[in-house]
Amino acid sequence: MTGLPFDILPEELALRKKLGVEGSPQFHPVFRFMQLGAFWQHWNLFKRKCDKTGQQIISVFSEDCPYPVWHKDEWIKNADPPGADFIEGQPVFPQLWDFFRRSPIAHNMGAGNENCEYTDDVWYSKNCYLFHSALECEDCRYCYRTIKGKDSMYAAFGFQCERTFDLVYSHSCFNVLFVLSCWDCRDSAFLYDCRGCSHCFLCSNMRNAQYCFGNEQLSKEAYEAKVREWDLSSQKMYGRAKQAFQSMLRERAWHRASFIERSDRSTGNYIDHSKNAQNCYFVDDTEDSINVMRTTGCKDCLDSISPAVNVQLVYYSCTVQDQCYDVQYGYNLGQCKWMEYCAHCFQCQHCFGCCGLTGKKYYIFNKPFAEADYEREKQRIIDSMKSTGEYGKFFPGFFAANPYDESISGFYWPLDVESAKKYGFRLSAKTPVRPSVALDVSGIPDLSDQAQTSLSKETFWDEKAKRPFQIQAADMTFAQEIGAPLPTSFYARRLQENFRMVPFNGMLRKASCGKCQKEVQTSWPGEFDGRIVCEDCYLKEVY
Repeated sequence: MTGLPFDILPEELALRKKLGVEGSPQFHPVFRFMQLGAFWQHWNLFKRKCDKTGQQIISVFSEDCPYPVWHKDEWIKNADPPGADFIEGQPVFPQLWDFFRRSPIAHNMGAGNENCEYTDDVWYSKNCYLFHSALECEDCRYCYRTIKGKDSMYAAFGFQCERTFDLVYSHSCFNVLFVLSCWDCRDSAFLYDCRGCSHCFLCSNMRNAQYCFGNEQLSKEAYEAKVREWDLSSQKMYGRAKQAFQSMLRERAWHRASFIERSDRSTGNYIDHSKNAQNCYFVDDTEDSINVMRTTGCKDCLDSISPAVNVQLVYYSCTVQDQCYDVQYGYNLGQCKWMEYCAHCFQCQHCFGCCGLTGKKYYIFNKPFAEADYEREKQRIIDSMKSTGEYGKFFPGFFAANPYDESISGFYWPLDVESAKKYGFRLSAKTPVRPSVALDVSGIPDLSDQAQTSLSKETFWDEKAKRPFQIQAADMTFAQEIGAPLPTSFYARRLQENFRMVPFNGMLRKASCGKCQKEVQTSWPGEFDGRIVCEDCYLKEVY
């Protein structure tokens, strides 16, 4: 599918055997990621009606969703989806699709939340708004993939951080603005790859520094005088600082070839606190897993996206989360065990070819079976799927509840209409329409402390995103408190801009260390060649 060659690691074959998976992989890992990620909706929330009650809800699925969409509370209480009898000798996927598309699904993912209605894939969090992918967060707005964050705006890949604004892939930071790949920093702005720093501005690769500007050591008084020249509550000055930051990345900063922290025998990139994680990306607390993307807390998982939060033994699946165990070819499952070819199920066990179930055991095609009969019928269907060549393949693209361009794969690997059709994916048919009341962003005050309460009543138009947006009263208050500018774009576009600062396309490329010329594997694009360094040179240069 990609035309790219790929190797099959001995560890991968061993894991396939452990998982009971027959044969060898046929597609490059990038295509596996792309296929699975198409089933994970991203960046969009829609006002629509619950198909159960008719009440207005906020959902990750639009009115065009091919499945009936119910508010999760109604779905958990009342889900009773239709089922079907297996028809011998006919392909299985068309049989599944016939009742899958009539099976109600929950309006979003997540559990254990308080006051987080305008969110998706948010777990055990409180008071979060327009947030996508969170675990144990509180009082955060416009964030993405953040764990144990608090009082933050526009954080993407934040871990144990508090009081942040435009934070990207950083850990344990406090009171910072626009930082990338930083650890344990505070009271600073526009930092890259700094650790243990405080009161620093426009610095890179610094360690345990204080009162540095542009990597130059200053006295406390000189530093404070210099910083006063950069009023970051001004949109214009903030933009100027972002330009200076980009120049710093290209011209002065050293870039570690791969970001692997506190991990043993692991390959890939953006790995933390993991063991035996091979070709994995954006993972932490991961063990004995291969070809996994975007997870926290998984073990013995293979070829999967977001097998997350205490899951084990997951194969070729997407968003199988929250204490799932032994799942193959599944998507959007929570607290499920021993599942195969299932989707949109919650707290189910021993199910095959099911959709929209809650709290069920021993179901096939959404119909109950006695335990002994279940195993026989399951094997009969598997044998039929093997004869048609379906078994071992993931669901066709049209099973996805969301359009391809609204998925995480649509972000990383966009497709045109013809390519999407080739893979069976659909694209959204929405046509942007500017509301007549929407104002130009030029009407937003340059300084955040110039904002009046009435500003929250206005609607603005983001021409690049082709989306309207508002500046909430809470946005103004936070910007004024932290010394940041007011928003001037649709929140998802700003998050995506931050998101793209962490380069990723599903694989690593070969490059030469900018110091010793040793070959390295990296996600950094070619524009940073000469500033990318191997681990040994990085440690010598930075520490």
